[in-house]
Amino acid sequence: MSIEKKVKKAKRGNEKAFQELIELEKNKLFRIAYLYVKNEADALDIVQDTIYKAFISIKRLKDPSYFST
Repeated sequence: MSIEKKVKKAKRGNEKAFQELIELEKNKLFRIAYLYVKNEADALDIVQDTIYKAFISIKRLKDPSYFST
């Protein structure tokens, strides 16, 4: 299934689709966070906060191709 289709499902409330999207992005999120804070625990906290914010605001995402940003 394409990322755009998964995003559309997640926007409709499909938690499994959202989880699959996060699985695709979690390593990139961690690497970026770690580059900023240089601490594994802090980077994991940042990733957790980022995923939470993405989850509560995914319905406002206008273009599914922007999910990873």
